[in-house]
Amino acid sequence: MILDVNGYFGTWPYWPMKGTDPQSVVEKMDRTGIDRVFINSLRSVFTDPLHGNRETLEVVETFPDRFYPALTFSPYSPGYEALRSILKNPPKCIVKLFPLNHSYQIHEEPKVEEILRICGEKKIPVFIPYRLIMSWRLPTMNYGSLGGVIGKFPDTHFILGSINYLFELQTARFLLRTYSNTSLETSAMMAYREVERLVDEFGAGRFIHGSCVPLQNPAIGPLKIKAAEIPDEDKEKIMSGNLSNLIGTMV
Repeated sequence: MILDVNGYFGTWPYWPMKGTDPQSVVEKMDRTGIDRVFINSLRSVFTDPLHGNRETLEVVETFPDRFYPALTFSPYSPGYEALRSILKNPPKCIVKLFPLNHSYQIHEEPKVEEILRICGEKKIPVFIPYRLIMSWRLPTMNYGSLGGVIGKFPDTHFILGSINYLFELQTARFLLRTYSNTSLETSAMMAYREVERLVDEFGAGRFIHGSCVPLQNPAIGPLKIKAAEIPDEDKEKIMSGNLSNLIGTMV
């Protein structure tokens, strides 16, 4: 089984992109063997978290066997109270935070702290992407500010998303070493033998498969895990087991 923690649907504003509607995402999943994806509307990322979350829940209802919801909010846009209400009795979901797109500092926002506290109580994983997709053309987040946030919420599990190599991987490795309530998502891991080296350093239990479907080629996500020279049981953990265990603890 292949679970995917990092998927999207909707209109991509930066350059022309085909196949981003939900049905096309499902077709890409079928071609690449991905069983289920945590998906969120690009409307919620770029313009309107309130209605974007509603779109996400509607798409999940339409494809209940293929998608789980990934929900978000901006401290400065409508949708905060609606998200709090959903999280009181949440579906199987994750929360994704986009400080770059929503223009806030993650370590300075009381509303963010409130959502992180709720996620800790409900055992909802929180996904924070370093960049939206693996493209050098897009801005990156200052991950150095995350340590204090992660340490302040030890009951909340943080998934570090879209990490590539060099200094950004250095920071991610520091966070993994320092905080046990962290995992690393794999969609942007591109360095040679990176999967093997990181599994050797931290163990396979700290990694979660992501493809960034349909914004990146989803075939690459599973392939880099399948091709890695690690035991099959480690591949299973990364492909599905670790994320299943996190979601299985939700209250």
